[in-house]
Amino acid sequence: MLEPQLGMSVEDVVEWALYAERFDYGYIMRSDHLSPTSRGEIVDSPECWVTLGLIAASTKRIRFGPLVSPVGFRNPALLARMACTLDSFAEGRLLLGVGAGWVPGEFAAQGYDFPKFRVRREQLLEAVKIIRPLTEGKSVDFQGKHFSAQTTCLPKPKGKVKLIIGGKNRAVVEMAAAYADEWNVGNPTIDTFRDAKKILDAKTADRRVAISRMSSFIIAEKKSDLERRILKYSTPRGAPTAPEKLRERGVLCGDVDEFVAQLNAFTEAGVEKFYFQVLDTQDKPMLELLTQTLKNET
Repeated sequence: MLEPQLGMSVEDVVEWALYAERFDYGYIMRSDHLSPTSRGEIVDSPECWVTLGLIAASTKRIRFGPLVSPVGFRNPALLARMACTLDSFAEGRLLLGVGAGWVPGEFAAQGYDFPKFRVRREQLLEAVKIIRPLTEGKSVDFQGKHFSAQTTCLPKPKGKVKLIIGGKNRAVVEMAAAYADEWNVGNPTIDTFRDAKKILDAKTADRRVAISRMSSFIIAEKKSDLERRILKYSTPRGAPTAPEKLRERGVLCGDVDEFVAQLNAFTEAGVEKFYFQVLDTQDKPMLELLTQTLKNET
């Protein structure tokens, strides 16, 4: 899970996608932000969907997508058309994650409205009612309070584009239960995850919804390396430096054995896939350790 708005080049994004494919990761996802989200820094923030097209053209096997595209950035019928076109080119490898957006400043900087969460949640639901049928190859005739569409996407997707809806808010979890192929939760603790999953389970009935977890992570073989990486992670974020305190914030953190134990705990609680949020692309040794650890456990 890449965060290119923290200062990655287009070439970096493609390079990481190739790395992920070479080492047998199942997915390469990226955020969708229109402005840098680091504190006051002026850094590169390559546009999401342009880089997804490059990933599609540069890879052969790995699945990819945005985690997530705010529906306030693009008209939902247009977003569905973009997704169907790219999925057709990539032979069914696209996953379309959608959300309500959460950074007021980047909305304002592009001239987009950023209403209260209640309204953005309404917008997300209307957008999903447009996007879902279009990404299944169907026509849509929808007139809502915020969005409308009377159209079909051509080319149609190969089967359907997998739709991801993420969040812990009850209404968003219920939306995922009704419309999504995958429900994603960002940085949950084990207790938070279990509580949200109860909502999903109560609403899915016979529908199959995959469950995924996205979070930042810190892993090390040596105690000294772990302490150094925690300090580097925590200092710019005002985060705690004690591993247990970071875990209370949903960060996967520890030596190899502790890290694997945390993954196993979430797997036993119902998580089926993990998206590992790469915040420091320069720390290649940590990424290589993650790769080796996952290989050893599969």
